[in-house]
Amino acid sequence: MKLRIVKPAQGYVWLRQGLLVSRRQPFHFVGLLGLCLSFALLLIGLPVVGPLLVVGCMPLMWLGFMLATRKVLQGERFTPGILFEAFKGAHSPRRILAQLAGGYVMATLLIMQLAQWLGPGADEVAAVFETAETAAELVNNPLVQQDILWRVLLTLPVSLLFWHAPALILWARLPVSKALFFSIVACWRNLGAFAVYGLGWFAVVLALGLLDRFLLSQLPVPMLGNILAISAGLWVASAFYASLYFTVVDCFESSVDTDTPPLDAEPHTDA
Repeated sequence: MKLRIVKPAQGYVWLRQGLLVSRRQPFHFVGLLGLCLSFALLLIGLPVVGPLLVVGCMPLMWLGFMLATRKVLQGERFTPGILFEAFKGAHSPRRILAQLAGGYVMATLLIMQLAQWLGPGADEVAAVFETAETAAELVNNPLVQQDILWRVLLTLPVSLLFWHAPALILWARLPVSKALFFSIVACWRNLGAFAVYGLGWFAVVLALGLLDRFLLSQLPVPMLGNILAISAGLWVASAFYASLYFTVVDCFESSVDTDTPPLDAEPHTDA
């Protein structure tokens, strides 16, 4: 395994590849994301441990989407079982992946605690939620904006730390400590590409919001506009998770990408 240094413009390429690959099997990708969201809603209802389980499953969901993207590039269709593929087989690094999930939970708890210390505080933010009469009033409140800003700033380095780790554990067979180290180094050395990548997805979400607002103002049936908005949002979100695979294979030289055809190649058709 060897680190690759890519140009900042590669961030746009990752975004484009995510959108293109998700077009090949859009219902499969959206369905996979919908399944993850439904599972999260079931878990989050469990007292105390529910939210922690949801957070711990996040890196495993990233890995599931990476495996799904890889199958699509190989001309195969994937099923929801792709989420559990990394845990199959006698040589599966399931124990190390479980350690990674636990580490992500601990890092998230640390972020929440730091946000409370550095930000306006949970009690003050909760009071704003109770007194706000409209969503606009809530979003425009300075305390809510400060709380969101602190959480975003603290979450960003943790996201980069864990970004490549699930794939490195599965494909390079690294322990958690080395996977986290190589992940943050790869993100730091390719920070320009990741900045373009993040800004690009922000622009896509912004454009989607403007498009949704336009459609809602033009369609005579509000319910239809809401359905289109939700469907488009799910597809864009699934395209983002699909693009994670490309950020990994472009940042590392390994056997991960040796059997993967180019994205622009014609997909195989099932018999």
